[in-house]
Amino acid sequence: MSGWRSLPRRAVEQVRSDLRDDPYLRYILLLAAVMVGFWFWHRIPNFSTRDEYSRLLDAMVVYGSVLEDPTFEGLKAGVEWGRAPFGATLYLYVLAILPVVLVAALTGDLGAFTAIAFPGWEFGHYEVWAATPEWIWTWSLVSIRLTNVVAALCAVYLTYRLGVAIEGRDAGRLSAVVLSLTFGFLTISKEAGEDMPALVFVLLALYLLVSYVRTDDGTLFLAASVAGGVAIALKLTAAPVVLLIGVAFLLRAHAADAPLTETLYRPKLLLSGALLGFATIVLGFPTALVAGAEPFVERVFGGSTSRMSHPTGPDAPMWWWFLRGYFSALGLPLFAAAAASVVATVATLRDRTSAFHGTVLVLTGLTAYVLLFSQWHDFRVHHLLPTFPLVALLVAGRLVQFRERSASLAKPVMAVLLVTTAVYAGVGTAQFASMPRDEAVAWLEDNSEEGDVVETYRVHIQDTAIPHSLTARHVAGQDSEAEAAMACPRYIQVGYRDLLYLKEDTYYRNGDAQAVYLRNLLNEEYNYRIVAEFGERPPNFVPQRPTPGSFTDLLRLGVVPHTDQFADEQELAANQYTLILERDGECDTSRHPPF
Repeated sequence: MSGWRSLPRRAVEQVRSDLRDDPYLRYILLLAAVMVGFWFWHRIPNFSTRDEYSRLLDAMVVYGSVLEDPTFEGLKAGVEWGRAPFGATLYLYVLAILPVVLVAALTGDLGAFTAIAFPGWEFGHYEVWAATPEWIWTWSLVSIRLTNVVAALCAVYLTYRLGVAIEGRDAGRLSAVVLSLTFGFLTISKEAGEDMPALVFVLLALYLLVSYVRTDDGTLFLAASVAGGVAIALKLTAAPVVLLIGVAFLLRAHAADAPLTETLYRPKLLLSGALLGFATIVLGFPTALVAGAEPFVERVFGGSTSRMSHPTGPDAPMWWWFLRGYFSALGLPLFAAAAASVVATVATLRDRTSAFHGTVLVLTGLTAYVLLFSQWHDFRVHHLLPTFPLVALLVAGRLVQFRERSASLAKPVMAVLLVTTAVYAGVGTAQFASMPRDEAVAWLEDNSEEGDVVETYRVHIQDTAIPHSLTARHVAGQDSEAEAAMACPRYIQVGYRDLLYLKEDTYYRNGDAQAVYLRNLLNEEYNYRIVAEFGERPPNFVPQRPTPGSFTDLLRLGVVPHTDQFADEQELAANQYTLILERDGECDTSRHPPF
């Protein structure tokens, strides 16, 4: 027990020691803070991803349900509501928005939470979004995004600590800098979800395991099991941490100065670690506590396996998905360095240096994640997030080793890599200050009047650029009475995803009727004229997406940070092109949007 009690104290002492002994660390963390936190408030009070909306709304519904019915049944109903029984993120964001709830109680706006109740799903819960005061969305989103920014800074520090523990102070510094300049890491720091918090606990588990292999401290092994359980409870794709724990146990047995049969026989430690990890996972799912085992089992064993066959992107070879994700996330220079570092690291394992065990664990984690995602139909940049610190560690380790062997050659190579990566990440990060949808919202706020309506063809509020103060007419799913009441709105909004109907043979959004209607609308044939557009207009309004399976089309993704993305991740500038038309004349009754 004394070992457990000492862990927090030892952690605080380690941080203080690093800040005291390494004069560069505070500047590295300052760089990371600027990069991960720059313009984190973009799109507020709208949402950067649907995942962000789901996680926030899940927490708000729990508050609303409990305030309406302060009993166990009220808590159960609030927890069970939601898109899916997601895990420990609910605990995190319930705590994050608690100050907003308290302020609402003091200002008399607490009824806004009880009014949320169990909102309908139409147009991404638009009705509850429009009815809830804007300040509640604003400060709730600020709270959960700042939580994510703090998690990103913790990930940078843990990467530094891992680098120091495995290969020394120089490797720790460089790995933290590389991660701070990884564009894919930075984009995910500007949205709220479970990815970044889960990454922190994956890295914490890895650091504890590296320390366990070095010291044979059983408390560290058990703590790693708990940290791994928290990571999995936050996001099921953290499952490779289980393999890391097993490999670390084997490495410790191999490193011990005793017969292997003796060092492997530690049933109490293994069983305790397994039970602690499993209990942490179960407790991390609120539905398991209030609704029993069935939704938990379905989520863990049903939902997690569905991604292997469920397509959310076009059919393409798996190598294309990996290159697409890593080109976009790293940029071409860092990707090349990462590929070379992986090969070089594997080649140097036979030397059995003091970094051997830690390096094996890093390679194990990277390999496990690659194998995991290779079984899916497709995946997104945010799914690859846990591999970015591992890549940074391998790149930093090989560069430091290279510098020790040939400083005159290594220094210019390091300079070119860091400068090109910094330019790629810096340009991409700076672009968050002028995103097309933010600019479209500002234009509508400045030019609309009370009672104006904007028509949109999206199926979710997150895909739009609509001010909270402006009424939206979302055509998809509208009933005839509501459609008739707003048949000729002042504004029509067309976005990048709408324009996909104009591109032949896309994997989704195909339809001749929709294509003809959009082309006529853009030709201003319905008494609507184009009055504003934000972002770079595609040629003839037809999106130019990377061809699935084409290597050459992918190269641009590693040169231009804000490039076209597929499906559900945060939409960068290229996907946010927004065009606004204003009614110019009488209502054209022949206009019937075919959506």
